[in-house]
Amino acid sequence: MKLYVYDHCPFCVRARMILGLKNIEAEIIYLANDDEETPTKMIGKKMLPILQTDNNIFIGESLDIVTYVDEQFATPCLTLPENKSMEVWVNAASGTIFKLAIPRWAFTGYPEFAHDSARQYFTAKKEAVFGNFTDLMKDSHIFIDDINEKLLELDTLLADSPQATEAWSMTDIILFPVIRALSIAEGVIWPVHVDQWRQRLAQQCGVDLEDDVAF
Repeated sequence: MKLYVYDHCPFCVRARMILGLKNIEAEIIYLANDDEETPTKMIGKKMLPILQTDNNIFIGESLDIVTYVDEQFATPCLTLPENKSMEVWVNAASGTIFKLAIPRWAFTGYPEFAHDSARQYFTAKKEAVFGNFTDLMKDSHIFIDDINEKLLELDTLLADSPQATEAWSMTDIILFPVIRALSIAEGVIWPVHVDQWRQRLAQQCGVDLEDDVAF
């Protein structure tokens, strides 16, 4: 199998997670962010992740990839119940998280930005939606204060949720990528349950957090 991704992309992280949790070998291919042709040939539009199966079938929705891999290979590992309260938290917190993460992604050495044209493409697309990156960086302290308060709410949710060492839920697949995205922002205060959860899941799925490159 081949998995086409961007390193920064939370949706791509979902697909990388399930491969790691199930210890499934796949070739990970990082596309340039301005490569519109390759994904369009596969699924008709520019969108990643894309899983190319051994039967040369292309699957282009992140949760469809997760479900396919979990059901088709060995024993399913997403067996814990979903936590709708955490998914509500993701929806409420994502706007703030992306205002912190997206301008920082543009200045980070991801493989999808190996060429200046790809970085410029990303910047133009995202600034059209989120605003000028320089202005967002200047307002980081506002977003940090907001997300640190929200993380206390998430900490309570995680403290009250069932935990297992060999099983996860689809909620974990949805939550971890946005927490990983947030880890690139310096100044985040990780409450104890959130920190334990994110560190444990990062280790088990093989997708590194970005604490070491946070700024």
